[in-house]
Amino acid sequence: MSRFFRVIGMLLIFGAGFSPFVAQWLWNDPFMVMQSWWFKPMIFSGIGLVVISAIFGTSLGQRRIKSGLPAVGVIQSIQQTGTYINEQPEVRMMLKVSRQGRDTYDAELRTIVPLTSLSQFQPGAFIPLVVSEKDERKVGLDQHGTVSQEHMQQLLNEKMMQQGIAPEMVDIARNGEKAMAKILDVTPLGSGNNGNIKLQLKLSITKPSGETFEVITQKEVLPSTLSQIQQGYVINVFYSKEDPSKVALALQVQEEQLNNLFSS
Repeated sequence: MSRFFRVIGMLLIFGAGFSPFVAQWLWNDPFMVMQSWWFKPMIFSGIGLVVISAIFGTSLGQRRIKSGLPAVGVIQSIQQTGTYINEQPEVRMMLKVSRQGRDTYDAELRTIVPLTSLSQFQPGAFIPLVVSEKDERKVGLDQHGTVSQEHMQQLLNEKMMQQGIAPEMVDIARNGEKAMAKILDVTPLGSGNNGNIKLQLKLSITKPSGETFEVITQKEVLPSTLSQIQQGYVINVFYSKEDPSKVALALQVQEEQLNNLFSS
């Protein structure tokens, strides 16, 4: 519907603008048309329809998000469209969208952003989204808390498994016992999956009760986290309550690493 209004508006503006040239060609008097009673209303009506189409299109986009599926978007680019609603700018964002059970894909979002919040919408930033159930390319900002912390964690777990992290390790990180571990020895074992680095670690783990035990385990880690895994360092880990020899590392992940993970 908004596209229909926009087309009609553009035709009215074009028709009014072109009519003086027709009058000049037919009657050698362009002012005959420009002074007609219908000339100005025709131009103003065309401009009004173009503006209404922009407002209608934006409000329609906002309505689509009310019954969407939770997702996370990484902003790839953002620019203002030149349209303002209640003195707030409309922006056009190109996004990498991630949601459960679906590969990352590209989408475009046009939405109104308050001037006071514009600085939060920058390339590389994460934004919560809702996705249309009928057309996944139609996305909107999550304004109703559809994307919970649990959804974010589930998405992160899925992305980690796609990067080669074993589902068992993800489960241990989610349900295991948290503890401190001192790195006694680090042995490189070469390259792993997806550009990860494979290591053999000897850890001395201290349980919350104060009891300690040693574990030798092999892990694949992101190259960017290698600086955190050095002999003598103390790190956070999770171990399985049923089998303490099974350990998941709890390393700090930077925003840039999350960006790469959700954009890949």
